[in-house]
Amino acid sequence: MSFALVRSNSSERYRGFENDFRDISAYIESLEAPVYPYAVDRELASRGKEVFDNHCMRCHGSYGEKESYPERTIPIDEIGTDPVRLRALPVVYREGLKKSWVGEYGKLNTVTDPKGYVAPPLDGIWATAPYFHNGSVPTLWHVLHPEQRPVVWRRTEDGYDRERVGLEFESFDRVPRDIVAPAEKRMYFDTRKFGKKNSGHTYPNELDEQEKRAVLEYLKTI
Repeated sequence: MSFALVRSNSSERYRGFENDFRDISAYIESLEAPVYPYAVDRELASRGKEVFDNHCMRCHGSYGEKESYPERTIPIDEIGTDPVRLRALPVVYREGLKKSWVGEYGKLNTVTDPKGYVAPPLDGIWATAPYFHNGSVPTLWHVLHPEQRPVVWRRTEDGYDRERVGLEFESFDRVPRDIVAPAEKRMYFDTRKFGKKNSGHTYPNELDEQEKRAVLEYLKTI
């Protein structure tokens, strides 16, 4: 998007790409969420669906035969996740984007002064780690256990954590002192850095441990 918005790319230039854009959009819309490839405890997942419907559905929607998605915006003071992305663009910039080809010259219903983040749909959530809009939480288990999220973590090269559902990773109190090369430092996710907080979304604290375990199993099935 940043390259697309430079002035040399005129509206006339992009009108010439419209058919390509339509084809790409149609392809994206045709994609289905991947099926969890490992074993699932169906009885536990069924109990998890009940918990999910009672505690999570109001924001994230329902799944299965009767799918729905409310596209609900959660105020930042309520959700409590890192606010940097929300506040990155001032209203005047958002207004400009609304009037540009990005907003179809004002035709799209564009929110220019959002008060929070939209709760995302959870289709294929097991395959979309790391979690939160800034990628600060490595597994769904840690989404459900706010107080146990790692402060600094580094994922393994290609490991998948089936037990906690998400990235396989190592946890650290801080980035090791002997890591000085920028390329190596980037391999460590430090949640104390600007824009990288892993706080917020503490709703799971309403659940007991058995309910959390059941919800985690259900999330594998979405």
